[in-house]
Amino acid sequence: MGGGTAGAIAGIAAARTGARTLVVEQQGHLGGTLAFGMSITGAVDASGRWALGGTGREVLQRLEAQGGATRAHLSEMYASVIGQSPEMLRIELLRMTLEAGAKLLFHSTLVDVTTDGQRVTGVVVANKNGLEKIPADIVVDATGDADVVARAGGRFTFGRPGDALAQPSSRIFLVGNVDIDRTFDYLENNPDDLQPPPGWRKPGTSVEGAEAADTPTVEHLRTTPGINIEGFAGLVRKAKAAGDLNVPRAWVGMYTYPGRREVGINFTRAHGVDGTDSDSITQAEVETQLQMADAVEFLRKYVPGFEGCYVVATPYQLGVRESRHVVGHYALTESDVLSGASFDDQIGRAAYALDIHDIGEGVVTGGRKVSGGGITIIPIEKSYGVPMRCLIPVDLSNVVVAGRSISAEHEAAGSVRGQAVCMMTGHAAGTIAALAAMDRVEPRNLNYDKAKETLLAQDAVIDVGEPLIAGVAR
Repeated sequence: MGGGTAGAIAGIAAARTGARTLVVEQQGHLGGTLAFGMSITGAVDASGRWALGGTGREVLQRLEAQGGATRAHLSEMYASVIGQSPEMLRIELLRMTLEAGAKLLFHSTLVDVTTDGQRVTGVVVANKNGLEKIPADIVVDATGDADVVARAGGRFTFGRPGDALAQPSSRIFLVGNVDIDRTFDYLENNPDDLQPPPGWRKPGTSVEGAEAADTPTVEHLRTTPGINIEGFAGLVRKAKAAGDLNVPRAWVGMYTYPGRREVGINFTRAHGVDGTDSDSITQAEVETQLQMADAVEFLRKYVPGFEGCYVVATPYQLGVRESRHVVGHYALTESDVLSGASFDDQIGRAAYALDIHDIGEGVVTGGRKVSGGGITIIPIEKSYGVPMRCLIPVDLSNVVVAGRSISAEHEAAGSVRGQAVCMMTGHAAGTIAALAAMDRVEPRNLNYDKAKETLLAQDAVIDVGEPLIAGVAR
């Protein structure tokens, strides 16, 4: 259920493994947040070894061959970055899904499930046909908010423990007619506006008391295909002091793609959003859409190279970073993420940074009070394993979970939500679900060795990935 970043990959993997597969998606396309156009970070860890393999990496390789993605490159601030063309990615996911033999049902929203004890016997969706019941032997919950688990009465947590606060939501958008070389010239002459945000840390350190990340050079930005920029804090302060900006962010995030005058912008923010509540989501949609208009005026007036920019694409919905986390047979921890932990039942590896956006002004994150407009982020030095147990709810017998709602504590979820990690858990969940369906066993009783053998045959990275470039891994 769900055809986003994790769900699309899960559908391809399940069908390729041999199961009769239906991908149900509420939008009219596949890819979810991948289709926002953000660069994919953390497919390779900071040591230079691949964490992402399998179907997820295959998508990117196929895109690269068509000119729709850049090669992976190492980054001091993100471990690694891959630029991608979202429209080409949507089409490639569609092609791969159909090639695998999976069926699609678009514009269909989950409204309920049917159950028999701990077993989900089907899902009920609303679409142009009315209410439609779809029976299922195994369900992959790739809704992002663990909607299947919640409607089936499964256990979950929300946000962080104690106060249930969740990471803020944002609206990523794309602007055109940008002269990025002028922007680079400005940063070369104003290096303070390229300083990493205060919460940015070096790989291999801890959240508390960690050493600040190095500042990337402008030469690196100019010569690297598809880069991320986090900066312009001085211009943000100047605009706010002049009354020209009312966006609760301390700096601007940008994503570029080589040879194009379009730049992705990550600058909006809505705090206190409950991604499972329609009224809360509506309010956040309103806030971030108005902030987007405010942000464009700021870019035109204050950021060199953006004087004539205009909006060319907006996302189909708000980007929710965190909501429900299912209670699985194991919950990933911050320590697991930062230490590069391995597990006897791991089904893949992950290297998206531990990335926690300020959940409120004065809130303590990583042992420090945050401003509300910032971020705490640590690139992953060595990829960590994700146990099969994190994908299987404790109290539902035939559901496998993929994406940001797998079993993880609040801090660890800051890494689990990354797109490369969602692609990995999607691949694993689809394969596990298919094997369980074909063997007529509950996913929690599926033989791990069989799952591992199948995933390895599908080119998943289970243990240590190969170097990005032979001899380059640090």
